[in-house]
Amino acid sequence: MLKNVPSSDGLPFVYMDAPCSTRGFSMTNDIRPILVFGASGRQGGSVAKALLKAGWPVRALVLDPLKPASIALRDAGVELVPGSFEDTDVIRAAVKDTHGVFSVLPANLAAEEEVRYGTSIADLAAERGVAHLVYSSGASVGDKLTGVARFDAKPRIEAHIRKLPITATIVRPMIFMEMLVRPGFGLDEGRLLSLIRPDHSIQLTAVDDIGKFIAAMFADKPRFGGVTLKIASDMVTGLELEAAFTEVAGRPIAYARLPDDVFAANADLAHMAKSLEDGPLAERVDLNAMREINPEILSFRTWLAGSGRQALVHALGTSAAHQPE
Repeated sequence: MLKNVPSSDGLPFVYMDAPCSTRGFSMTNDIRPILVFGASGRQGGSVAKALLKAGWPVRALVLDPLKPASIALRDAGVELVPGSFEDTDVIRAAVKDTHGVFSVLPANLAAEEEVRYGTSIADLAAERGVAHLVYSSGASVGDKLTGVARFDAKPRIEAHIRKLPITATIVRPMIFMEMLVRPGFGLDEGRLLSLIRPDHSIQLTAVDDIGKFIAAMFADKPRFGGVTLKIASDMVTGLELEAAFTEVAGRPIAYARLPDDVFAANADLAHMAKSLEDGPLAERVDLNAMREINPEILSFRTWLAGSGRQALVHALGTSAAHQPE
């Protein structure tokens, strides 16, 4: 069972003392749909897939219903609602008669756009009397604002949600495994350059796992409502990353931390690296508790050999400049 206890930042810290699972879950008393934002992307797509598998009707806001990703959603049984984040009236109508809303914002938004859209979605969910809002924030969120608009957008949305008359769950995924297989971090040269020192550890989240976590949360609002929860799938050191990449790639892949001059030139990467040493990203997620929520949790090695393999193959043969998440 999940319990909330005070933490140093005033937010609930969550621990588990009994298994939590969607097995045996029945929705006979409430079969209203869940509105999923970002369903044509990775996080939202993972959530839509998991919710459908769990038996929820799923509704999705899509910019272009004729794009292949949208058509795939429709073919899977998702109800498509054409519109953009700017279309308040469309979103208001889409939220009507839903049980829940999953809110995630695109990574390429400007900070003020992210705050505006994130708070607007939450406001509309509260206005429409939605039973459960789940917002995907970020694990780099801490108890203090940084003064950098990009990093402070998500905590501003979190703070707004907590003031609303709605049952909400806020999830903070740790760094995505997908970040490690993007072109531009040295894999095409037989090395992996990343954020931690070789003997230090990093917790990672598989996007494939996010949907399963979220489905479990929608299945048990009394347990997860009002909770702010960091989520992760695995923890590995730089040397363990080296071993996993070498094994799956079938050739030696040496691990090293990104050079200091890269951090000096890229504020986003520098912020993440510092946070991994003494900030919010250094805080440890209880992986046993994660496994109780999602029994199918993926290890990094399993993910890399499975759904991550295609991206790895692409990165092994591609050279590009370093790009932030």
